[in-house]
Amino acid sequence: MPVFEYTASSPNKEGHVETGRIVARDKIDAFDKLKRHGLQLMKLKKIEGISAIFKRMSADIK
Repeated sequence: MPVFEYTASSPNKEGHVETGRIVARDKIDAFDKLKRHGLQLMKLKKIEGISAIFKRMSADIK
């Protein structure tokens, strides 16, 4: 499964920006998972290559 890096904000906390990694099938699945955690998406970037394998193990949202 692909790994994405996200930058999102919480609608409750103005000015609070959260960053992390999420494991999802595609960008739409990643967006849905972030929405379920109460985050509004600002930026989503797919991680590829060897670094994706290691970052998958330490993803914030799976």
